[in-house]
Amino acid sequence: MGPFSNNNQPPAPPSGGNKLPVPDVEGAPETVIISTEPDNSGAKKWLVTTLIIAGVMATAGIIVFAFYVYASNTPGYMLSAAMQNLVASEGEAGALKYELRQGSKSSTVQGDFLVYTDPTNAHNMSLTTSLGQDTSRVSGNMRLFSDANYVQTAGLSNLGRLISALGGMGNALSPDSLVRLGSLDGQWYSLTSDDVDQLHDIFPQHTAKNGPTSADIEALEQFYIKHPFLTPAAQLSDERIDNINTMHIKVTIDGAKFDEFLHAVKAADIKSLQLTDADIQTIKGSSLLSGATIEAWITRSDRTFQQLQLSRAENGSARTWTVTFKSELAAAQRQTVLRPDSAKSASVLLRGIHNIAAPAPASQSTAQ
Repeated sequence: MGPFSNNNQPPAPPSGGNKLPVPDVEGAPETVIISTEPDNSGAKKWLVTTLIIAGVMATAGIIVFAFYVYASNTPGYMLSAAMQNLVASEGEAGALKYELRQGSKSSTVQGDFLVYTDPTNAHNMSLTTSLGQDTSRVSGNMRLFSDANYVQTAGLSNLGRLISALGGMGNALSPDSLVRLGSLDGQWYSLTSDDVDQLHDIFPQHTAKNGPTSADIEALEQFYIKHPFLTPAAQLSDERIDNINTMHIKVTIDGAKFDEFLHAVKAADIKSLQLTDADIQTIKGSSLLSGATIEAWITRSDRTFQQLQLSRAENGSARTWTVTFKSELAAAQRQTVLRPDSAKSASVLLRGIHNIAAPAPASQSTAQ
């Protein structure tokens, strides 16, 4: 029957088998627990596990980062990074300084240098260096290519004064010799294997068979990366150089790695530097290397060399060579490296210097 039926009779009570239970109002009340949230114990376990893993990873990351910060600031890492940055550099500039102390007397000679690669061809390089001030200044330009290089001098007439400033016998060069040396300036000279072959009578024991090219220099750089023979001997107190924070370390030469480096150069058969076993022994036994003290100042911010210094003391005198880098000056002066026109053979330059500056044979001077 529908809700609008005219039958107003009340519904019949349920039959005996369908009677509703009578509630027990006199018995003890029963406690009923009703869960208001779904069972998410599995999700909680997953969350806890995830947090544990994340915590372990974060701790490990902190440890790795702390180790990196520590390791990247050790003398060994700093020196290795500075050498690799120097090799990879597109240009460097800076100041040169030579100091001589003999008892109470001292003298200082300053200079500068600029070296960079061609912005359009990294295999072409330019090097400009000078030493001395004013009337004692002598400078030279070199342009290096993959197949040859070129050199140009300036200030050779000042060579006598420069030698005197360096502690040598500059007065051994007569005024006439200095004028003749000056006549060699301003001309570009090419240095190739043919040019070197013409100098056997002047330099019979040289090991260079060709002019060092940019490819040769790149090969030597890569040999050093494989056999880094410079190693830190001690970390000294940090210093500020040109208002830059630096790590100051004392550097020594690892004999075993230096030997590996020299043998790698020999095996490479570089035309401009063909070493023999005798050459290697001579280089390793050099008193300059064994008796010298090498120091390096490395910038802490970008791990590049800020300053290098080599010092040596013997026979009552102390000599110090210092290179201070000013890398920011190189970027502004990089330009295309062009091959010079009308270059003469470098044998003309070297033979000219030899004939002018070399002392006359004893028999000739006696005859005069």
